[in-house]
Amino acid sequence: MGDEKLDDAGIGDGFDLLVTPDVRYTRSRRRDLRPLSFLFVISGLLLSITSLGTVTADGGWLLAGLFGLPFGVIWFIAGLISGSAYLRRHAELSAPVRYVFTAEAIEWHTAHVALRLPWTSITHAVRMREAYRLDCADKQPRYLCRTTLTPAEDARVTAYLDERLAARLATEASVRPMPPVGTGS
Repeated sequence: MGDEKLDDAGIGDGFDLLVTPDVRYTRSRRRDLRPLSFLFVISGLLLSITSLGTVTADGGWLLAGLFGLPFGVIWFIAGLISGSAYLRRHAELSAPVRYVFTAEAIEWHTAHVALRLPWTSITHAVRMREAYRLDCADKQPRYLCRTTLTPAEDARVTAYLDERLAARLATEASVRPMPPVGTGS
């Protein structure tokens, strides 16, 4: 379950959580790599098949087939192992994370990385089964692990995200005064 450290202040003052991601969360992050892995697998497979076909030809086509076959096999294998290799290279996906929610930003702190994301850069939040996906102005989504949160922690994070994003939208959508209409004589 989720390790928690909640202060007694209200939601408006912010809070922090210490979360240890589990296997379901890391698998969901690996799923984000599938389109790239799929591209490598299909490209490698097509290159290998066409190279095998050209091996039976004469002259330059034979050389092209002999040259393309190893590259096709390498691309195919790279596509198959890219997801697990990515998780090994990015240990921060399974490291304990401390999320700090304040009135100005959300912060991530791990042994590997620290990130501060101001509320003004968050355009949309989506509650998924394994995580909260925060869509940002830079078009790069950020994820908050929710697989190991207790129901109380999950409700608190949801309420805080709703409150802060609604407050940000309210300030952006405030009514601007019309310029004074000049009097003509």
